[in-house]
Amino acid sequence: MNEQQAFEEALRIQAVGAGTPTLTLDDVRGRARGIRRRRASLAAAAGVGVVAAAVVPIALLVGGSTSEDTLPPVDTPTVSDTANPVTEEPLGPGWIVGGEVHAADGTSFTPEVDGEISYLLRLGADRWVLGAYPDGGDFQVLVVDGSGAVLSSYAAREYGVLGDRTGSAVVWVAKDNVRRLLVAGSDEPVEMRPLIPSGSDLRALLPGCTVESCTTIVESYGISPGEDSTLLAMRENGGVTGFDVPGLLSLDDISPDGTLATGYTVIDEQAFEFCSAVVEIRTGRQLWETCEASSLRFSPDGESVLGIDPYPDGFGHSFVDVLDARDGTLLRHYEGGTVFDERWERDGTYLVSMQTNAGENLLLRLGLGDEEPEVVERTAGVSGEPSGIRLGG
Repeated sequence: MNEQQAFEEALRIQAVGAGTPTLTLDDVRGRARGIRRRRASLAAAAGVGVVAAAVVPIALLVGGSTSEDTLPPVDTPTVSDTANPVTEEPLGPGWIVGGEVHAADGTSFTPEVDGEISYLLRLGADRWVLGAYPDGGDFQVLVVDGSGAVLSSYAAREYGVLGDRTGSAVVWVAKDNVRRLLVAGSDEPVEMRPLIPSGSDLRALLPGCTVESCTTIVESYGISPGEDSTLLAMRENGGVTGFDVPGLLSLDDISPDGTLATGYTVIDEQAFEFCSAVVEIRTGRQLWETCEASSLRFSPDGESVLGIDPYPDGFGHSFVDVLDARDGTLLRHYEGGTVFDERWERDGTYLVSMQTNAGENLLLRLGLGDEEPEVVERTAGVSGEPSGIRLGG
């Protein structure tokens, strides 16, 4: 069973067990609000404090209208038989230094873009997808080749661009709320239906995404100000699932094989307590929990997670931890200066963009052992100002 099938199987088991009725989007939001109120009430009674970002119970919805306001009717879900080939060796992230894009293989280029670049994603071995504001105008998704030449451009919504772990696919949200999917080797994106609800953002894209089978996790925000959000799993064939992982109040990441998830278990701003855990998606069984690290993200092989301090202060954070995904054992701890961002590069290495106390910007490559960090990039900077080295996906 591949990654996509394992994830869909977990959704199928939860949906069948729930005996879900036909739901509209208003029904889903209403259920989410009620569940969050109950969870918040129980948490307060137990002295935990106010919790946030809970999600709705599983209710698989398949087929039907693509209206922004109504989800399609329920049907019995099935596991896809479509194969989803995954790149064996991830291509690794890139980074931007002074407007120049650098790849992990040592190549570099300057994109033919006159404007700010806010996203940088690999797409196969010879293309990149950029999120940018050309000439200071509206946000666009740009596809460029290895020389930096712009091959195509698409109007898109900001904060709605995602790539998978392997550089095989990129999804973005167009201004009409239709998701566009571009896979490695294709020249043009395809439309994914149904439309995402208005006011929603993309949260996760499962590895192994193809034109025939692709699942995105979408966060749908409440209609009224301050209203809680709902997570939805949306597939290219019109299937929509209210996505809930038992035991988690929020979703940070899904393991490459689709069996595990990370997210917050405690969010108490008054007590300044934030705890995260790794749990099984199908059962909600907690593998381990920590209140010392958050934003847990799986390595390409799913064996480890990257974590940062749970309560960052200012424009960065103070440390990066690598923990065993199965039992939470601390494998590597890095701290020093101000950390801006971190990404897995390979199973055993990760990149850290940071600034020293003297203001120098560094991009470091670290392993899981006791070896000294390797300085990949070094640029001058000003202490207290954001780094000039930006990591991409």
